[in-house]
Amino acid sequence: MITEITKAQLMAWRLGVLKNEGKATSAQISMAKRNSVDMALHIAREARQIHGGMGITGEYPIMRHMMNLESVITYEGTHDIHLLITGADITGIQAFK
Repeated sequence: MITEITKAQLMAWRLGVLKNEGKATSAQISMAKRNSVDMALHIAREARQIHGGMGITGEYPIMRHMMNLESVITYEGTHDIHLLITGADITGIQAFK
């Protein structure tokens, strides 16, 4: 879990540097957002699994955190839209207009 979190932090740091230099692209930001939310959701699910039955109770914040992440997939520019933006950046072909 810590390895994936560190990788996401490094990507965010690098994008921050690029943004400060005026070099960050919207496609790079979209890719980072998609990856970070996906990674966070995967880690929350793994943490829930590790905690077993306690992972779904109100006593621990794991389930609340997971539900918050599920909603981020929808309102933060959906997972699929970020993928389409990344695909258009790589191929030069837009799947939507």
